[in-house]
Amino acid sequence: MLGSVAAAVAAGAFAVLSALGASTGSVGPAKAAPPPTAGSRSVAFGNGRVVLHMRTSSFGCFRVVVGSSTVARSCSSSLAADQIAYASSRYAVGGVAGSSVRAVIVRLTKKGTVWATLRRGTFYAAVPRGHDVRAVVKVLTDGSRTSFTVTGPR
Repeated sequence: MLGSVAAAVAAGAFAVLSALGASTGSVGPAKAAPPPTAGSRSVAFGNGRVVLHMRTSSFGCFRVVVGSSTVARSCSSSLAADQIAYASSRYAVGGVAGSSVRAVIVRLTKKGTVWATLRRGTFYAAVPRGHDVRAVVKVLTDGSRTSFTVTGPR
């Protein structure tokens, strides 16, 4: 399981970074664009944001920020159109999504569910107080879903 999450994270940077230059509708899937060069980019989601730092055109890291605090981080070397890379904390889940990802769902403890907002190849969901993240689900444009179990101390 850890290997599949690591592979998704490793694959995420390229797709996320390539999708950052494209504009998307508030409901539609992320759209891919040519990969950017090295540099940084921040995508805002209200009080939260996903900050991407490209080390090269195919490798980068991202941070999930709430207010002025980094609450989660991860790195990725490439991302296929049907993949996501994410980082989670007790406060938020965020990451990057390939162009074939239509939605990201965050499953919570206590029967909670939050739909992440997709924007410019990234996604973000605030975690309500009193809940913990138990799974991240990607939904592709063909309707298929894949769930990733989130484990570890929060």
